[in-house]
Amino acid sequence: MSTPPAEPRRKKLPPPTALKRLLPLIRPYRWPLTLATLALIAGAGLNLSLPLMMGRLVDAAFQPNARVTLDRFALLLFLIVVAQAVLNAVQAYLLSSTGERAVAGLRRTLFSRLLDQPPGFFADRRTGELTSRLTTDIAQLQGTVSHQIAEFSRQVLTLAGAVTLLAITQPRLTLTALAVIPIAVATAFFFGRRLRRMSTGVQDKVAEATAVAEEAFSQIRTVQSFAMEEWERTRFSDRVDAIVTAAVIRARVRGMFFGAITFAAFTAVVIVLWQGGVLVSEGKLTAGELITFLIYTITIAGSVSSLASFFSVYQESVGAAERVFELIERPSPITHPATAAALASRPEGELTLERVSFQYQAGADQPWALRQVDLRVPAGQIVALVGPSGAGKTTLVSLLPRFWDPTDGVIRLDGQDLRTLNLGDLRRAIGVVPQEPALFSGTIRENIAYARPGAPADAVEAAARAAHAHEFIERLPGGYDALVGERGVKLSGGQRQRIAIARAILKDPAVLILDEATSSLDNESERLIEDALDRLLVGRTTVIIAHRLSTVRRADRIVVLDHGRIVEEGSHAALLERGGLYARLYQQQFRD
Repeated sequence: MSTPPAEPRRKKLPPPTALKRLLPLIRPYRWPLTLATLALIAGAGLNLSLPLMMGRLVDAAFQPNARVTLDRFALLLFLIVVAQAVLNAVQAYLLSSTGERAVAGLRRTLFSRLLDQPPGFFADRRTGELTSRLTTDIAQLQGTVSHQIAEFSRQVLTLAGAVTLLAITQPRLTLTALAVIPIAVATAFFFGRRLRRMSTGVQDKVAEATAVAEEAFSQIRTVQSFAMEEWERTRFSDRVDAIVTAAVIRARVRGMFFGAITFAAFTAVVIVLWQGGVLVSEGKLTAGELITFLIYTITIAGSVSSLASFFSVYQESVGAAERVFELIERPSPITHPATAAALASRPEGELTLERVSFQYQAGADQPWALRQVDLRVPAGQIVALVGPSGAGKTTLVSLLPRFWDPTDGVIRLDGQDLRTLNLGDLRRAIGVVPQEPALFSGTIRENIAYARPGAPADAVEAAARAAHAHEFIERLPGGYDALVGERGVKLSGGQRQRIAIARAILKDPAVLILDEATSSLDNESERLIEDALDRLLVGRTTVIIAHRLSTVRRADRIVVLDHGRIVEEGSHAALLERGGLYARLYQQQFRD
C-alpha cells in the first residue's frame, strides 16, 4: 500500500490574523465581556485617583487642622481601595469564566476538525504531537484570553490616564516621563519576532517530547520485552534537553528584552524625581504634587513593563494560535454534499466500482494504488480480495466508507454515488472488522455498545453470545463491566477479535468489510471465531481481505488484485484450474 501524502509545510499566519481567529469564539459572550470591561474601566479610574489623593494627603499634613483633613482623606482612600478590590474581583471572575468557556469551544472545534480528517492524516503524524496542540497550545491561548488580554487592557487604560493627568498638571516633567515609550516600542519590535519564532520552536519540541512519551506508554509491552527502558529514557531525556536548550535561549532573549524595558522605564523615574526635587526646592512644586507626579511616573513605568511582558506572552500565543488554527483550517479531503441524497434505513448493499483509480499523492510521476478497477458486488454476496502485498486490497476497502475518495471513477451503493450520500448514513450502513481489533479503555459493555450507543443490555449480550464472547466475559471479574485496559491490553488476541465481531453484529450493517487477522490463534479460538464469522456474514454484502483458506473457499467470488488492477476473478476451484496468480499465491500462502 502506498504511503499517505507528505505533511505540508506549516501555513504561517500574520500575527494579528492568528489571534483574530479567536474573536468568533468570544463574540457569544459579549454581555459578560461588556460588564467586565466596565468594571475594568472603573477600576482603572479608581487606580488613577489614588496618586492624586495621596498627594493631597501629604499636602494636608502641612496645613492647619491637619488631623481632620487627614482622617477624611484616609477614609476616602480606604473606600477607593475597597471599591477597587470589588471591581477587580468582578472583572477577574467574568473574564476568567468567559475565557474558559470560549477556549472550551476552541478545544471542541479542534477535536471535531481532527475527527473529520481521514485515517491517512493520522498515519502521517504522531499522536502525541496532535495531543500537544489540543492541550498545551490551547492552554496557552486560554491564559491569553482569560488573563493577559484583561491585563493588557488595564495597563493601556492606566498608561493613557496617567499620561493625560501628568500632561495637565506638569507638561515639562511629562516629556521626561514619556521618553520611555518610544524606547519601549522600538525594543518590542526588535525582540518581538525573535521571541515568536523561539516560542513556536519550544512548543514544537514540547510536542515531540509528548509524542515520544505517548509512544513508549502505548507500546510498553514491546519496550519492556526488549529491555529498552533505558533507551526510551534516553530518547525522552534528549527531547527534554532540546526543550530546555530552546527555552533557555528564549529566556535569554526575554531577559534582555525585560532588562532594556526596565532600565528605560526606571531611568525616567530617577530623572523625574531629580527634576521634581529641583522644582520643590525652587518653590514651584509642593511636596504633595511631587509625590503625586512621582507615583504617576512609577505607574507609567510599571505599565510599560507590564505591556512589555504582555508582548512577550503575546508572541508565544501567536505561535500557539498558528499551530492550532493550522489544523482547524485544514480542509478535509472528504467533502460533504450540500444536499445529501436519501439512503434507505436498511440498504440492500449492492456495491459497484466503475473505472475506479486512486493515488495517495497527486502527480503524473506518482504511483497508482488502484487503476481502472471495475467491480460489482451484488447484495448479500461474499467477495474475497486476494493479492500480494501492495496490490491495493486495503486501499480498495478504504474507499468504501469514504476514508478516501477515488481520484477517478465512481463507487456506488445501491446505485447511488457515495459522494452524494450523507457521510454519517453511509458509514452507519457499513461495518468494519479490522485486522487488529481496536478497543477503547472502557468496559466490555461500552466497547460492544460503541456500535450502537444506548443499546439495551440484552442486545449487547445477544451480540456477545453470537460472537462466542459471552462465555469468557462472564468468567471475568465484573463481567460486562470489566475494564479492558488501554487498547484492550487485558484481553487476549482471540478475545479482542470476538469483542470486535460482537460490535459488528450489534451494528448489523448492510455491508461488512473484514480484514482477517494474520496472527496465529489456538485451535479453540480459531474455531469460535470462524463460527462467529459465519453468523456475522449471513445476509449481508461482505468484502474480505482474505488470509485464510477457509474464508477463500467460503467466498462466493474471489477477486485477485495485482499492482492496483483486477487480474483474475472466479471461484476457488476455477482460479486454481486456471493456474494464474491466484494459483501461485495459493501454493505459497494457502496450502496446508
